[in-house]
Amino acid sequence: MAQNANAPQHTPASLPWTEKLIRIPTVSYESNLELIEVLEAEFSRHGIESHRSYSEDRTRANLFATVPAADGGTSGGVVISGHTDVVPVEGQPWDTDPFEPVLRDGRLYGRGSSDMKSYIGAAMWLLPRIAEAELAEPIHFAFSYDEEPGCLGAPRMIEEFGARGIRPEYCVVGEPTLMNVIQAHKSPQRGRITFRGVPKHSSMAPYGVNAVHYAGEFIHFYKGIADAWRESGPFDEGFGITHTTGGVNFARGGIAYNIVAEECVLEYDFRAIPATPPDEIRARIEAFLFEELEPAMRREVERVRGLGGADEAALDAVGISLEILADVPGLNTADDDPAIALGEELGGVRGGPGPDGTPLPSRVPYGTEGGQFQAAEIRTIVCGPGDIAQAHTANEWIELSQIEACEKFLEAVLERARA
Repeated sequence: MAQNANAPQHTPASLPWTEKLIRIPTVSYESNLELIEVLEAEFSRHGIESHRSYSEDRTRANLFATVPAADGGTSGGVVISGHTDVVPVEGQPWDTDPFEPVLRDGRLYGRGSSDMKSYIGAAMWLLPRIAEAELAEPIHFAFSYDEEPGCLGAPRMIEEFGARGIRPEYCVVGEPTLMNVIQAHKSPQRGRITFRGVPKHSSMAPYGVNAVHYAGEFIHFYKGIADAWRESGPFDEGFGITHTTGGVNFARGGIAYNIVAEECVLEYDFRAIPATPPDEIRARIEAFLFEELEPAMRREVERVRGLGGADEAALDAVGISLEILADVPGLNTADDDPAIALGEELGGVRGGPGPDGTPLPSRVPYGTEGGQFQAAEIRTIVCGPGDIAQAHTANEWIELSQIEACEKFLEAVLERARA
């Protein structure tokens, strides 16, 4: 039982499942196998075969399962899609244990309560009824690992069920949207740049190559790009933030004030609207790094070499490397796509009220696995319980009424699939 403080008499039927999932810490990059085993056992208990696909180190896994149609068919139907990982809690001022669910004043508190274990809990609560139903079309379950760092797990799962000949028609990604039907989101990309220079005592600065200085050149360049997006677009009025955004949000370099910096590491990200192709942004970044900055560093190497007494191995190591850490396709579902009508048929809303009562947009600035399902030619929307404003926060919570709305939505998925 969850801890209880002034809990209402009536609680959502799926609450025990959500509580169970919250109690299993599944922080990104850490193992989620305990949770996967729980889900796997429940599928097995109802005679449903499920399939794992693993991270490279096999410490995390996706889980995919299909409840076939009465005629044995496994193609078509709806995918109920959710990620199993949650963000860390270290450094956040929680009032209670983040992994011990708490009911208070009509809300469920706990890490993942909103993002997004309530959705998975509701799906697993409904599983027994789905398993015993006579279905005209299949219902699929897709639960991924490491969505939070950049949607890293879902592509492996999508590739594997495709290889088994399973072709779902629709996908509902249950991220917290207050049960609003989201038809589009931006395309996030995240990269790490490492600048390698030559260290020297700062009194001997002319004999060194300062990695932090070149990193600063990139920061200035990238701020200029982000400023231009904000000021000149392109713009998409369907998004709350109407332009592509980006920034250098992490920097680490040098070891002391009196040592020319040997290394500096930056991490940047951007969130691209459909009118700003991510490949074009990446090409601009690469051109600046490798056609302007790195040649400038090599010219400085030749200058230092000309002074004599330089460490040739250190000079040869000077340069720049770029690693793409996440590259998530955007979701861009057309207004007349059948997936939009499906979301409304199932009980999702478009332009429903936000916390302040104003209509919510159908396009959002964050990324999801929805773009990956859409890239696999599956008609996709994002619609789930809870408020994205609560995701990743200390004392994360979800309104119990949102869980109940999700239960009704998923029950509608079942009714639609019945023979």
